[in-house]
Amino acid sequence: MSPARHLHAIDQLCARALPTERAFHVEELQRTDFDATDPGEYEDRCEQYAAELAALHEPLGEKWVAHGPFGLQGVLLRGGEGEDIPEPWHGLSWSASSADLWHTGDRWLALAVTDRERPRLLRLLAVATDVDPP
Repeated sequence: MSPARHLHAIDQLCARALPTERAFHVEELQRTDFDATDPGEYEDRCEQYAAELAALHEPLGEKWVAHGPFGLQGVLLRGGEGEDIPEPWHGLSWSASSADLWHTGDRWLALAVTDRERPRLLRLLAVATDVDPP
């Protein structure tokens, strides 16, 4: 998917009203399912997804306040130790080791490559939420 299509999907995601039963939306911008466990293919695709995410930094930074990378390893560990981690951060920490964050004014936008779901699945996710990062 091109950066323009990603940006369009992100704009639509951020414009949608948040459901009352959960305060977030998740959009899968890109997905690759792997039939084989070829580490070379997986690593190549990881690099491609990371480059696509990086290409979104400048246009998103022109619209919203960037908050840099947000490490999700600590969130995952704190949840494992019994701390109540709110969604979508709890679920995202199980899928990705970090997320790039922007504050849109009334929401947080997180973009992440799901590097914890290896070697069978790789996704580029966008998450819009009004729940502050833990």
